[in-house]
Amino acid sequence: MKYGVIDIGSNSIRLLVSDGEKALHDKDVEVTQLSEGLAITNKLCEAAMQRTIPVIEKFYNKAKQEGANEVFVFATECVRKAENRDVLLNRLKEKGIIVDVIPKEMEAHIGFGGAYFGGKVCVMDIGGASTELAVGDENGLQYKCSVDIGIVRLKDLCGENPEKLREWIDEKQKEYGTVPEFGDLIAIGGTASSFAAIKLGLVPYDPKVIDYYKLYYKDLKEIVEYVHSVKIEDRKNIKGMSPKRTDVIVCGGYLLLQMMEMLNKDYLIIRESDNQEGYLKYKLGKLKV
Repeated sequence: MKYGVIDIGSNSIRLLVSDGEKALHDKDVEVTQLSEGLAITNKLCEAAMQRTIPVIEKFYNKAKQEGANEVFVFATECVRKAENRDVLLNRLKEKGIIVDVIPKEMEAHIGFGGAYFGGKVCVMDIGGASTELAVGDENGLQYKCSVDIGIVRLKDLCGENPEKLREWIDEKQKEYGTVPEFGDLIAIGGTASSFAAIKLGLVPYDPKVIDYYKLYYKDLKEIVEYVHSVKIEDRKNIKGMSPKRTDVIVCGGYLLLQMMEMLNKDYLIIRESDNQEGYLKYKLGKLKV
């Protein structure tokens, strides 16, 4: 059996094709910034939907062409939050694509389920509109929380002003409450992997190099400050930089730094296996949520 899993994220759309145990090739990723303007209007803007729907349809058809017996499609915070989400969902339904809009705590749980590798760990998923934390071990989760703090939301509300970013992030972090003690901090999502790619000067991007890469706070801080000093239009020339992340990379960097500060960790471990693998486990009955 083959399966396709499409993640409709707040910043990017991603396709996983799997045999149920492992990915059959590298994931397809396209940045569409579906959550652009959501923090201000509470609605998905027409331009963002028009960027996003063709990508979802393309990925859906690609999975089918590659022999996927089933294609699962799920959406996270920006669709969950949008007052006009039915506009997007109905347009996709007309194309035969049914979307599962997953609850907040489930988003944290499937991220953990996809990234977990042993011990008591915290899995952190920084997205475009929300950031999830999940703490657990081989016996399951002891803590999970999703807060509406993400890189596109930060860009819309704060721009790249460090003082505004720190103030807003500090206030939102209170919603996490008390996070249990844990060992390794695991990061999933494009923010952490993008900074690792810049640190390594990785061109082209190679998920096999990034998976399990250890990114230190001091290195991250240097990279964030350097990238911030470069004009947005020139950032595409930075080795390892994804051209479609140039306008959100700084916000993502400051958020990542403050999350590491809050969790008192001086490094994190990046995983390429994430909520897509976790969602597939859930659909196949291998993960109870």
